Amino acid sequence: MNQNLDFGINRVLEPQYVLPVSAWKLDNGRKIMPFELKIAVNKIHIEGTSFKQICLEANDNDERIKQKIMDIVIRRGKLHNPVTDTGGLFCGFITEIGAEYPNDKGFEVGDRVVCNASLTSIPLYIDKVTAIDRAFGQVDVEGYAILYPLVPLVRKPEDVPINLMLFALNESGTLLKISSTAVGKKKFLVVGNNQLTNIFYGYAIKKVAREDAEIVCLLDKKAYAVLKGSSIEKLMTGIFTEAKRVDILKPLECLADLDTKAPFDLSVNCADIPGAETINILATKKGGTVVFANLINNYNIALYITESISRQLDIRCADGYVEAYDKFDIEIVKELAPYIESAVETSEQLDDDPAYPINRRTRLQEVSGQRKTMLEDFVCESRAMAAVLDEILTVSKYDCNVLITGETGVGKEKVANIIYKNSNRKMQPFIKVNCASISPTLIEAEFFGCEKGVLSGENSSERKGYFELADNGAIFLDDVGGLSQDMQAKLLRVIQDGEFYRMGGTLPIKTNVRIMSATNRDIEELIEAGGFRRDLYYRLNVVRIKVPSLKERAGDIPALVNHFLKMYGGKFDMKRTIDRDAVEYLKQCDWPGNIRELENVVQRLMMSANNEQITLIDVMKELHGDIFDSSAIEPPLENENPDKVMDLEKMVQNFEKNILKHACEEYGSTRKIAKAVGISQTQLVRKKKKYNL
Repeated sequence: MNQNLDFGINRVLEPQYVLPVSAWKLDNGRKIMPFELKIAVNKIHIEGTSFKQICLEANDNDERIKQKIMDIVIRRGKLHNPVTDTGGLFCGFITEIGAEYPNDKGFEVGDRVVCNASLTSIPLYIDKVTAIDRAFGQVDVEGYAILYPLVPLVRKPEDVPINLMLFALNESGTLLKISSTAVGKKKFLVVGNNQLTNIFYGYAIKKVAREDAEIVCLLDKKAYAVLKGSSIEKLMTGIFTEAKRVDILKPLECLADLDTKAPFDLSVNCADIPGAETINILATKKGGTVVFANLINNYNIALYITESISRQLDIRCADGYVEAYDKFDIEIVKELAPYIESAVETSEQLDDDPAYPINRRTRLQEVSGQRKTMLEDFVCESRAMAAVLDEILTVSKYDCNVLITGETGVGKEKVANIIYKNSNRKMQPFIKVNCASISPTLIEAEFFGCEKGVLSGENSSERKGYFELADNGAIFLDDVGGLSQDMQAKLLRVIQDGEFYRMGGTLPIKTNVRIMSATNRDIEELIEAGGFRRDLYYRLNVVRIKVPSLKERAGDIPALVNHFLKMYGGKFDMKRTIDRDAVEYLKQCDWPGNIRELENVVQRLMMSANNEQITLIDVMKELHGDIFDSSAIEPPLENENPDKVMDLEKMVQNFEKNILKHACEEYGSTRKIAKAVGISQTQLVRKKKKYNL
C-alpha cells in the first residue's frame, strides 16, 4: 500500500504530512495523477449544520449563499466549512480515469456516480453555483473533483431520485446499524429537529421492528417543515405510533410529554442541536441502547449523565463505514421516494436563535465557560465577530501559517494570541515581532541572529535571532507588509527550506516555526506595485483571517465599553458607569482607530467625567470638544448655587451653532455643508443667518 497514493496525501498543501481530512488546504488542480479519477460535479449535498451556518451568515440571501460556498472552496481546495468543521457529499459524471487507478468496480467515463465520502477530504473546484435546494440542503454546481484510490464511489441507479440518495448516504452507515440494532426490540424513540431525517431513521427501524412495536417521534418545535402535504402526513402516521412537537433542549418537559411511553429499548438522537442528548439518556431503560446519529451531540456528556443517574446503557455514536450500507440506504430511498416526491416544498426563513447554536463546540464552550477562557478577554456579542472567532478557533488546531488582516486597532495581535493559546504549540515559545519598529541595518540580525564578533567587534557574543528563539513554537510578524525586498527574500527561503544562517555563520540552523503575520495594508496592491513578493504572500496567506472594523461590529460596542470601564476601574481604583444614551451615541460614531481608539476614549472619560455616571454630554464633550461652547455646559462652580439650572436651550443653540461653524469651515459650499449635517440647503441658509455665520 502506498499511503501517499491511496490516502491522497499527495494532494495536501497545508499543513503537510497529514491526511486530506485533517489538512487546512488541498491541491484541487485539474490535472490528475495516473492513480486518480476525475469527476464533473453537478450536485452537492451540504451537511446540515454547515448549510444552516452558511445561510445564516449570508442572511438567507441566495447570491450570498452561493458566494459563501465558493469562498470556502477557494480558500481550502475542498468544501470543508471552517466554522462547523463539516462537509457533505456530491454527485457527478466520471470524465477521466487514470491509467493506474484501481478500478475494481469497472467504472467507465460517463458513469453517473456519488462520491460516498465526506467533502472534508476531497479536492474540489467549483466554477459556479447555479441553484439552491433548501428543502434538502443541496446546491447545483459546475465544477470537478479529484478522487484517490480508497475513496468509495457508488453508481447512481436510474430509478432513484438523486436528492434523496445524497440525503440518505450523508448519514453514512448509521441507518443500517440502527436498523440491525432494532431487530427484536419493541419500544423506540427518535428525537430530531429535521422531519425528513426523523422519517429516515423511523423507517429504518420500522423495516425490521416487531408488528407490535411502538415508535415515538419527538420533533423539535423550532424544526422548520420544508416538506408538507398529505403524502408526508401519511408517511409519518405509517411509521410512528405517535409524533409530538417539543422543546428538545428541555428534557424534563419532554419526558412529561411522553406520558407512559418511556422507558424505551432503543433511543435514537438525530438532532443537530447540541445539548439534545439528555432526553435520550433519561428516556432509555436500563440495559437499553442509545444511538447518537448526529456527530454534533456529545458522547462525553452522555456518559456523565449515565454515571449521575446510575443507569447502565449501551451508548453508540454514528457509524462511518459499514459494509454494504450504500445498498441498504438506496433500498430505503426507493421505498420512501413515492411519498416524498409527492410532497410540497416550503420556503421558511432560518431562525437565528442563540439557544440553538450551529455547532457542538460553541454550545459546550458557552455552557462550561470554556469559550471565555479560550478567547481570553476578547469581547464578542456581534454576529460579524462571532463568525470570525469560530473560524479562529478552528484554524488554531491546523498547524499552518495565518495572515491576519484588518484596519489599525481592530485587535490583530489579540487574534494571534488566541490562535497560539489554542494550538498544539501552546507550550512552546511565542515570539512577537513588530517589523516596522526594527532598524533596517539590524533586522537580519534580529530575525536570524549573528555569530560572535560580527556586529560590534571581535568581543561581541553570539546572538540568537527570533526564528531560533521561536523554534518548535510560533512567531508573530506584525506589519509584515513593511519588510524590505531583501528581508522578504530571506523570509521566503526560511519558510521553504526550514533553515537559515546566522549573520557571519556557515552552518545552517534548522527551524520549525508556525508563522502568524498581520498587516493593515492591501498586500495585493503592494504586489502589483512591486513592493511585496507574490511567492512570499502565498506562503504567508495559507489561511487568511480578516478582523472586522469596529464599524462592522457596532453591536460589540456596549460590551467593549463596559469591559474597559471595569478594566480601568480596577487600574485607577475608581468606579464609573455610563448612561444608555451615551452608549447608543458611541455606537453611532465612526471609529477610524477602531477598538484601540474606543479604549482610549473610555479611559479619558473615566478621568474627565465629573460624576460617577458618565453622561451623553460627557461623551459629546470628549469627542467634539472643538465645537462645544464649554461655558454653556459646565456645571456650577463650588461658590455658585448648586441648585442652579443649566440653560438647556442655550446649550442646544451653542452646540448647533458650533456644529454649523465647523461644517462651514470643513466643506465650503452650502450643498456640501447641508449634506454633511443632514439638513436641506434652505434650512442651512436660514440657520446661517440666525447665527451670523
